[in-house]
Amino acid sequence: MALRFRIQKKEGFQKKIVTPENSDLKFLSFSYCFSSSPLTIEENTGNEEWLWVLLSGKVKVETEKIPVITMERKGIFEDNPVSIYLPPDTKYIIQFQQPSEIIAVSAIADGNFSPVFIPQSKVKNQRAGKLNYQRSIANIVTQDFPASKIIAGETVHDTGHWSCFPPHKHDTDNMPEESKHEELYFFKCQPEKTGFGMMRVYDESNDQAFPILTNDLITIPNGYHPVGLIPEHKLYYFWALAGEKRPFQRHTHPDYVQYE
Repeated sequence: MALRFRIQKKEGFQKKIVTPENSDLKFLSFSYCFSSSPLTIEENTGNEEWLWVLLSGKVKVETEKIPVITMERKGIFEDNPVSIYLPPDTKYIIQFQQPSEIIAVSAIADGNFSPVFIPQSKVKNQRAGKLNYQRSIANIVTQDFPASKIIAGETVHDTGHWSCFPPHKHDTDNMPEESKHEELYFFKCQPEKTGFGMMRVYDESNDQAFPILTNDLITIPNGYHPVGLIPEHKLYYFWALAGEKRPFQRHTHPDYVQYE
């Protein structure tokens, strides 16, 4: 079953708020950090790969294998994401240079990979949908990226639009028609005070509906998962996928194929 988590925007590093131990996910963990003053995060990835994505502000990141880099972003509705991928057994330091908000997903990883800085210029952008389900997608870590499990990106709805339509799922290992990947969504609305959406996660055995507010996180272990938004508002969500196998393929609900 899908679960809804309320991520509090409070000072400090909230490491692994959502994990396979407290959710219905098998691979993915989610971490969050906000600070309005100087802050240093010093960690080791251990047996996991980590993807850090800056939402707003300015931070410096240092690892053993790449020089100090500066990640800077106006905001999620203003410009492309800037991120860094860190493989297992990587020591790293993140230093906040100004009030900033940053998120991370992590998963136990196999293989030999290297840290990769993903500047805004390297993000692959695309437009998807039509009519009232148009949105912009920023692909941060694609299935071709040199990583073990994580695939990730961001989606921004056009004002009042839907996404994940036509409804699709990816919970069955049946390539090339469908892959088996769990997923999580982390949301933000604009304007934040009045914005909200709805998300339905369903299949033949379960049917759930969730309200969506800023800083909500919803897990998607299986099922179709369309997302709707009220008029005159925008919706952002960070999405991350993980599975035993890297190749990804979604399966559209047979009743909605005509809308692809």
